[in-house]
Amino acid sequence: MDKAEFVQKCGELLHISKPHMVRCDYFLGKDISPKSTDYFDNDEYVIVTCENGCRYILIVTGNSLSSIAAEIFSQMTYK
Repeated sequence: MDKAEFVQKCGELLHISKPHMVRCDYFLGKDISPKSTDYFDNDEYVIVTCENGCRYILIVTGNSLSSIAAEIFSQMTYK
């Protein structure tokens, strides 16, 4: 299983536990905003999108799959 698929599955679990959080997506920095200097090209990010349009951007560069899941759920616990 690749990271993008894993993050999508984590998003499904997150949506079950917190229905206002619609989805999770995995991106490389260059795929988020090619013109922005805020994101480094080869860094890895998870973007959690809420139903009101709010987006939370988590940096997961170099993390294992279990660390990515822990990061998503620990950061979104009180959101």
